[in-house]
Amino acid sequence: MAVAAAELLTVDEHFTALPLAVCAVAALVLPLRRRLPTATLCATLPAMLAGYLWLPPMVAMFQVASGGSRRRTATACVLLFAAASCPWPVEDLPAMTRQEVLTYVEAGVLMSMGPTALGLLARTRLELRARLADLTATREREQRLEAERAVTRERARLAREMHDTVAHHVGIIAVQSGALRAAETADAWKRDTAESIRRHSVQALEELRDMVGVLRASDPGAARTAGRTGLHGLRDLADDSLLDVTVEVEAPAAEPSAEVECAVFRIVQESLNNVRKHAPAAPVSVRVAPAPDGAALTVEVRNAPPPGPAGGPRPVHPPQPRPEPAPGPCAGSGDVLPGGGYGLVGLRERAALLGGSLSAGRCPDGGFAVRAVLPL
Repeated sequence: MAVAAAELLTVDEHFTALPLAVCAVAALVLPLRRRLPTATLCATLPAMLAGYLWLPPMVAMFQVASGGSRRRTATACVLLFAAASCPWPVEDLPAMTRQEVLTYVEAGVLMSMGPTALGLLARTRLELRARLADLTATREREQRLEAERAVTRERARLAREMHDTVAHHVGIIAVQSGALRAAETADAWKRDTAESIRRHSVQALEELRDMVGVLRASDPGAARTAGRTGLHGLRDLADDSLLDVTVEVEAPAAEPSAEVECAVFRIVQESLNNVRKHAPAAPVSVRVAPAPDGAALTVEVRNAPPPGPAGGPRPVHPPQPRPEPAPGPCAGSGDVLPGGGYGLVGLRERAALLGGSLSAGRCPDGGFAVRAVLPL
């Protein structure tokens, strides 16, 4: 635009009525070349035909070639060639020599084909850039699909392994405990214990079946319903824990979501498992209540220090989650049950996924406490 305006300085001595009119139109319509490229070219052609301004039509021709169709570009190029190669005034054409005519034709070819070629090159580069962007998006989509397929294959493999190993052993436990309950007629305590083992084994098989179905189907809806438990199951969980547990559940004003209820159940379940492994004789208190502001649900599982030797109580929890040594082949009630050290880590991850937090640590009296805050 600035160069085209500077071109006016070369014809200022010829500014009569006609040059002023055609040059003013060419300079004023040039800013519209991006929105109306063909109209801008037609409005600037008189300035080139009269021989006053050449840059505005060439700039407009570049815009037409870079964004217009092939037919429109060819038509505009012919018009520009005609305006550039036609002498002005036209009455002087019969008196021109052959060399002068060829000079006009050569100038018309250069002035029309030059911006046309540059415009076509710019359009080709834009199309190539768009094609490359499409290819890149397609490749990323294919990589994402391949990663999803790999995850699906791995989930199916894990489902097979879980079904072939865990289900086998738990099924044997369920069958043998059921047979033990049927065979035991004298001791009621043994019969009830065998029934408890059978019931837990069957429940574990049901939850395992749901999880295997989730892994095989990769169904988010099934994943949300598999293994779903709630606040109503906390008392039964405490009764089956073989611990001295006191449960206090205060329902919040707003009903918690199913995800929050499931997280509460799993936090209490894992905490009782830890107590059973590290302090089996210690009394435990479980308290679930809404926060003072009513916007969150607090879960606290606290166990007293276990009875120990006079030298002091034995530790109830490891300071940090870490792999624990497996018990010997003759592990009794006083041995530590095997654990992978990932229980508290999993609880923290579960709370963080819901936007909450979980803390665990030793109490001043030597016990241990797990406390979680889950937003409602």
